[in-house]
Amino acid sequence: MTGKWRLLISAMVCVVAIASAFHFLVMERYGVPDSGIRVVEQDNEDGGRDWVIRLYQSDSRHHWQASGDGYAVAIDRQGKDSFSLDIAYGGSGDGRHRIRQQVRLHEGATLVAAFGAGPTEAGDTRVIVDRVK
Repeated sequence: MTGKWRLLISAMVCVVAIASAFHFLVMERYGVPDSGIRVVEQDNEDGGRDWVIRLYQSDSRHHWQASGDGYAVAIDRQGKDSFSLDIAYGGSGDGRHRIRQQVRLHEGATLVAAFGAGPTEAGDTRVIVDRVK
């Protein structure tokens, strides 16, 4: 009888471990984050960098905030399609850029800022806000 309980408990521990790994490795990267915002830096086709900011739950949420290595983002929804952006990105070596503006964002990706290549950069840097409902 004790062998059955050990086997059952071991199976339950394995299921919990697999579910936790799936949540942290897959859902955090590809699912909707709890904060409702995801910021990704990626290469663009011109050899520069794109900062893509995805806003999830944009019909129900009114505030998004995130910060990480080289960026800080705070976005407030002012009306149905009106948003207030406060975005800072870049390190001390590249120079820090700050964007403070009000924009009208519809569903999908919108280019909100673009900067020419600096002396140490290969291409232009773009900031894109992707509104996901």
